[in-house]
Amino acid sequence: MVLQPFKRLLVKLSGELLSGEDGVFSASYLNELSEAVLRLRNEGKQVAFVVGAGNIWRGRDADLLGINGTDADYIGMLSTAVNGLMLKSCFESRGLKAELVSSFLIEGTAYRRHPSEIRSLLENQVTVIFVGGTGMPHLTTDTLAAIRAVEISADLLVKLTKVDGVYDKDPIKYVDACKYDVLTFDEAIQKSLGVMDLAAFAILRDKNIPVAVIKGTDPMELIAFLHDPSKGTLVVPNLEEVHGE
Repeated sequence: MVLQPFKRLLVKLSGELLSGEDGVFSASYLNELSEAVLRLRNEGKQVAFVVGAGNIWRGRDADLLGINGTDADYIGMLSTAVNGLMLKSCFESRGLKAELVSSFLIEGTAYRRHPSEIRSLLENQVTVIFVGGTGMPHLTTDTLAAIRAVEISADLLVKLTKVDGVYDKDPIKYVDACKYDVLTFDEAIQKSLGVMDLAAFAILRDKNIPVAVIKGTDPMELIAFLHDPSKGTLVVPNLEEVHGE
């Protein structure tokens, strides 16, 4: 597989990956993630995160509590700030520079930034952590990640999941499931593989930004993928991206 090196990464990190068995956060996972980010920095990579809130709040619980969907989305967006601050603190403990960028002001903690400012932060080796969603309810985290990837001119959007790539069927349920090494956006949509939603694909295709789907339960898999893309699945706007045409 012939690929141009990916330098600027937008990593979509779910809150569920941050959680431990007995609490909101897994200290061991946070340590491993911080070490992975430090190694990426040492390899000259520029890294930004879009962080979810599934370890704190699940929107599907809204019906059980009688909460309307709009309020549920705002609860989720605010919860991402807690996760973002935790990541920032962990990264800084390793000597990394990090900054929270939010869709809404959290005085003294997170600020809104123009995309050009964010790109400048990345160029100066600051790890950027996006929190607060888009500031608007009813948009998926896939769409948010795609928007942020475009804003920072990312070379690659990385989606961390619980499995090591995209399969033709659920590998947890089916032992004969087959993993794809590379797919086009059109193939992923036609085969209903659930990589990302259609709105996100449309945004990424327009700006020619590929997506990597890798196993997020081990943060070091991110580094492994960048050295060997067969460690996950690469989803590209078109196959010319793979063949270097």
